[in-house]
Amino acid sequence: MSILWTARCASRGITVLALGITLALVAIGLGSVIALAGSTQPTWVGWLIALIGIAVGGFGWMMSSLTATLTATNFVVAFGRLGWPRRVIALADISDASAIVVEPLQWGGWGYRWVPWARASAAVIRRGPGIALVLRDGRRFAVTVEDAVTGAKATSEAISGPALP
Repeated sequence: MSILWTARCASRGITVLALGITLALVAIGLGSVIALAGSTQPTWVGWLIALIGIAVGGFGWMMSSLTATLTATNFVVAFGRLGWPRRVIALADISDASAIVVEPLQWGGWGYRWVPWARASAAVIRRGPGIALVLRDGRRFAVTVEDAVTGAKATSEAISGPALP
């Protein structure tokens, strides 16, 4: 698989928010466990809250960065270091690619968004440069990435085929 273009994007805000929520839930959970220790009340709720806090932190960390990759056959967007969730769009399904400024609220917020009434979806982790794809069936997809102009140009060239000499 030859990579024609790739870019990464990260959001410090999502990372800090996830860390803050995690610390708060873990503190509440462990505080509950300590406060209820030795009483007749069960402590499992405190442990559950702490565990949920850890899960929220892991999910937030995973969703705080993404990588967009253009290959000879696909446009792939993968979140986090694990590469999940992942969206793969075949180049044959793309009719147009352009660089845009992504406003999260126009695409339904931050994260992987689906906007059914607009026939659109997006991978948004911050406001700023991004790529908008128009699919052959009329749906739209946007992704926030660094160097969006180069990515949109490379995608446009890939979907139009090789240039004639």
